[in-house]
Amino acid sequence: MSAAVVLVFRGFAAGHAKRDHPRWLGRQAEPSGDDLAGQETSPVPDRPSRGARSSAGGAVRMTRAVRDAVLDHARRALPDECCGLLIGTALGDETHVSRAWPARNLRSSPTRYLIDPADHFAAIRTARRNGLRVVGAYHSHPTSPPSPSETDAREADDGELVYLIASPALGAVRGYRLDGGRLRPVELRTTVSPGTARPGR
Repeated sequence: MSAAVVLVFRGFAAGHAKRDHPRWLGRQAEPSGDDLAGQETSPVPDRPSRGARSSAGGAVRMTRAVRDAVLDHARRALPDECCGLLIGTALGDETHVSRAWPARNLRSSPTRYLIDPADHFAAIRTARRNGLRVVGAYHSHPTSPPSPSETDAREADDGELVYLIASPALGAVRGYRLDGGRLRPVELRTTVSPGTARPGR
């Protein structure tokens, strides 16, 4: 299944452009000065080159609340794909996802998605205010398993981001990282501790 990306992450978001900008989202401009008012002026380091091995390729931890928020978003978006961002921290060899940030899919399609840039920038600003960052992106495969399509793999370009795919049909969420030009599965460790899941629209 294909996807379109703009998260400033066509494919996983129409875009991940830099560390805070998954290209699954598609390409778009960096936040303007107005967008970043009150924020650090150069908070988004250059991302690794395409296909670069992740420097934080360990497990991904998230609460059950975050996982459930992603699945709930995928169900609400049916029959279309949903998309969104993941906010959290990278600690040592692990990534901790503390919030799922739903975004509007500008494609309104069951096989494509494009993250609304306004939602992407809002996620970045919120993350920075809380000492966090955008650590990944997610989208859904409405009627198929949560495995990367050729388009998903082709358009992922940041080895330090976590890519989640949700399957509302199977009630499953799986995680991937870009490694050697391919999206490879990563271990998802779900805890029962209360998490921070942004309410759905």
